[in-house]
Amino acid sequence: MSLPKIRLERCEKLDGGLWRLDERQARHLVRSLRSCDGASVEGLLPRGEGVRMLMMLDARGGGFFLREANQVLAEVRDSLSINLLVGLLKSDQFDAVLKASSELGVNSIWPIVCERSVPRLSGDDAGRKTARWQRVLDEGSKVSGDVFPPQILPPAKFEDFQWDGLPGERYAAMTDPNTPRISRVRPESGRIVYAVGPEGDWSCGEAAFLIEKEFKPVSLGRRIMRASTAVIVGCGWFRLNSK
Repeated sequence: MSLPKIRLERCEKLDGGLWRLDERQARHLVRSLRSCDGASVEGLLPRGEGVRMLMMLDARGGGFFLREANQVLAEVRDSLSINLLVGLLKSDQFDAVLKASSELGVNSIWPIVCERSVPRLSGDDAGRKTARWQRVLDEGSKVSGDVFPPQILPPAKFEDFQWDGLPGERYAAMTDPNTPRISRVRPESGRIVYAVGPEGDWSCGEAAFLIEKEFKPVSLGRRIMRASTAVIVGCGWFRLNSK
């Protein structure tokens, strides 16, 4: 059985290999998971290449602490960086994208407000949404033991997005029947951008713009998929076929 996982960057490091748990994680560990004093815990620490270490819960003295057990379970290094660019979706579909991204080891997520995006977020609402999305990613990635959870940026309008700063290996899911299948693609580098449009797909102008920005169109087959499914299929393909 896998151990409960704690993100140590949120905890306060004390002397003697002791860490003070933050309130949110302590409540989840003790109340929800019913972990007791002396229980084993896996600590996730994004230090250098990332470390997973065995720790023990110390619930004495009026607080909740983790004590290092002097055993590093693994040093984590992911040779593949998947950067997801996705048209902003309705909440249920976007939550599915976040959960899949956590499990598939996506590095970063850029939500884009496209011509056919239904949600339209104000500045304050976008900030609240982004904070909630990051919490979903943090919690979801703990299940897979990912030391580095995906990072999500605030939503940007398609026309305002900084396209030129993206990694060079770029792919965009498109529904044109003449588009080459994704099964013909083999990642050539360790840094990939994968773009998926909103419900209703990219507009004609957006698709043409992506090609102009050196995105290679890829097809996921003849079946019509939800955007969240297209994220899972594409990211899963890149994950399984990376060098």
